[in-house]
Amino acid sequence: MLYHRSIQLKRFYFPIMQIVIRLLLIFIFFICSGFAGIARYQEEPLADQLRDAIQHEAFRINALVQAGFRYSLKDDYFQGGRTFEAANARLEFSGTIDGSFYYSMLFDMVSEPNLLDAFAGYRHSDGLQITAGAMKPNQTQDFIPSAAETDFIDRTRITGLLVGSREIGISAEGDIDDFYYYAGVFNGSRLTSNNNNKFYRIGRLQYTFRDLVPGTIQVGLHGSHGDSRDIRSGSNGPLLRGKRTIYGTDVRMEAGYVLVAAEYLAGNLEIVDIADRKERISGIYFTGGYRFFERTMILARWQSWGYREMDYRDNQLTFGVNHDFTGLTSFQFNLDTYFPENGDNHYGISMILQINF
Repeated sequence: MLYHRSIQLKRFYFPIMQIVIRLLLIFIFFICSGFAGIARYQEEPLADQLRDAIQHEAFRINALVQAGFRYSLKDDYFQGGRTFEAANARLEFSGTIDGSFYYSMLFDMVSEPNLLDAFAGYRHSDGLQITAGAMKPNQTQDFIPSAAETDFIDRTRITGLLVGSREIGISAEGDIDDFYYYAGVFNGSRLTSNNNNKFYRIGRLQYTFRDLVPGTIQVGLHGSHGDSRDIRSGSNGPLLRGKRTIYGTDVRMEAGYVLVAAEYLAGNLEIVDIADRKERISGIYFTGGYRFFERTMILARWQSWGYREMDYRDNQLTFGVNHDFTGLTSFQFNLDTYFPENGDNHYGISMILQINF
């Protein structure tokens, strides 16, 4: 019986390993091609022409195009199954005008709603700038970077369960020496009108250490609170029936070739699925990375998240490779293993080819 089980495992894993090896060989070919042309890409005259043509202080155009590929190794629908995807097609118009006012409009042509950002603001100094409109609040470390600057293709699961990507409201932020603060009041209903006449408040405090390592260490605390009835928590969390309180802490170190990051995030939520008490959703992740070459970084991330009342906790391990072909073009490769508390493990490969300017 053990012999037959061994044969079944070989039949399952050998095709998977062949697929992984082929994809890695393709990726190595791309990297080698990048190294072969590294001298040619150092000056990048066409990129300079592009910036000179469309990026000025008062009016600038930025674009992000991401072409993706997902492959579930067990032929299930983990992370979308087996599919090609247009992950992002974003276009931003922004600038700074007379009187220290600024504006931004950001659109994504492959998702709904198409409008992501639409805000205007006033910059008094480094220590104070006021922004009003539709924006992405600066709450968690995992969510602050733009879609073009994430460590991995997908953001963490706990962020998706608790933190919304966009809100409409007003915020104040600033840098005072190495201290950064962010505070905002929002509708709490994403990019829609306020549905219950109650506001959602978000805040973040962060300090940057510059002398402890040959680089920077950022330590942050953040929280949010409000009544958000009939709104979904985060981007794919449970539907809320009332108040939510979210809090967490994070740290990120970038020292030479080394990257280390970690974050703890938790929320006490009044959700539709539980009528008589609050659900507590919590999670943590750890990221480590090393830049082996000037344009190539290898990363790994362990994340764990769970529900207290529903009584389960899942885990996921991700290996990643980020490579910059040029100053505008990059490539990401992720290999994910998902360990649910109940059910079988899932495995998947994700890739993104990106052009960002």
